[in-house]
Amino acid sequence: MKLRTENWCWLPTAMGKFRMYDTTDDNISVICMGDIKSQGKLPLLRIHSSCRASEVFGALDCDCADQLTETMKNIAIEGRGLIVYQQQEGRGHGLSLKITAVHSMERDNLDTAQAFEKLGLEQDIRTYAEAVEFLKQLEISAVRLVSNNPRKHQYLNDCGIQTKMVNTNPNVRPENKDYLLTKNEKLGHLLPLETEGSTLRPVHFYHSDQPWGELSNFSRHSVFIDGVIWPTSEHYYQAQKFTIGEYKEHIRCCATPMQAKSEAHKFAKQFGRTDWMSIRESVMLTALRAKFAQHPDLAIKLLSTEDRKLIERTASDKYWGDPGDGTGQNRLGHLLMQVRAELVSQPEVVSKEAANS
Repeated sequence: MKLRTENWCWLPTAMGKFRMYDTTDDNISVICMGDIKSQGKLPLLRIHSSCRASEVFGALDCDCADQLTETMKNIAIEGRGLIVYQQQEGRGHGLSLKITAVHSMERDNLDTAQAFEKLGLEQDIRTYAEAVEFLKQLEISAVRLVSNNPRKHQYLNDCGIQTKMVNTNPNVRPENKDYLLTKNEKLGHLLPLETEGSTLRPVHFYHSDQPWGELSNFSRHSVFIDGVIWPTSEHYYQAQKFTIGEYKEHIRCCATPMQAKSEAHKFAKQFGRTDWMSIRESVMLTALRAKFAQHPDLAIKLLSTEDRKLIERTASDKYWGDPGDGTGQNRLGHLLMQVRAELVSQPEVVSKEAANS
C-alpha cells in the first residue's frame, strides 16, 4: 500500500480546512492540516478506528466520536497534524461481532471486557501496520500520539516510531460512564477520568464541549452587559478591543466565538484601541462576573470545584492558559478562581443578576 501524496482534495469541516489524501485503500483514510510532507517535528497523530454507531448515528455509549472531534480541533489549533482512519470496528473483530458483544452487554448486564470474554474473543486485535508504513514513507520518526491506549503507543514504538502520549478528555455521560471506567480498569487505558481520588487535583478545561467546558469563554452562554446581549463571553471580550460601535456590533453578530476571535484579530491592528493590553483583564473579569451571575447553574458548577486550582490547558496561549508544564500564566484560571471566591462571599449576587437578566 502506498500513500499518494500528490493526489488529495480539500476537506472543509466545522473545525477547519483539512486535506484528504489517497491511500489506495478505501478502508483507510488519511487527513491532515497543512502539507502532509511538511508536518515539522513531533506532529500530532491519531490512528482512529471506525465506530459507525457514534460517528454516523450519534450513539452516546462510547467516546469514539468525541476522540475524533477533539483531535481535529487540536490539529486545527496548531495548524498541523495527521489522522489515519481505519475500518477496524469492535477493536478489530468487525461490526457483526461488535453488535453481538453489545447485545450481550445489554441483555446480560456485562461490561465490554466481559462480553468479549463470553464470546471467546481477544480484547483487542487491531493492527496499525498501515499507519506505520505511511509515517515511514513521510520520514516521520516521532509523533505526539493522541491516544489513551498504551498498546497503541507500544506498537508504534516497537516499529521504530517514537511516541509521546497526548490524552483525550472524554465527555462522561450516563450512557458511557461504565464503559469508560472499564477501559481504564480492565483494558489498561489511561483515560483522565474524574474519580474520588481526583477531587483535590486541578481542574483542567479548554474545549467548551468537553469536561468543565462551562468554564470556557466559548461555552454557549449569553451575557447581558451594558444593555446588550452578547452570544458568549468571548464575543463580549473580543468586541471590547474596539471603541467604534460598528466594529463592536460586527463582532457581536459573528456566528461563533471562534469567528468573533478571528474577526477581532483581523481588525485590531488597524482599528483596535491602543490601551487594550492594560484593560484586557478587567474586560475579561466583567464578562466572567456576568456569565456566572446570570446563569445560576454555571455558578453552581463553578462552586462545585471548591478549592481546586482552575487551569485553562492550552499550548496556544501562554498568557490566558498553560500547556501543562507551568510555563503559562493561566490568567483565565486565576480570574475564574477570583469569581468563585466572590460567589462564595456574595451568593445573593447570583439570584439578583439572574432575576435581572
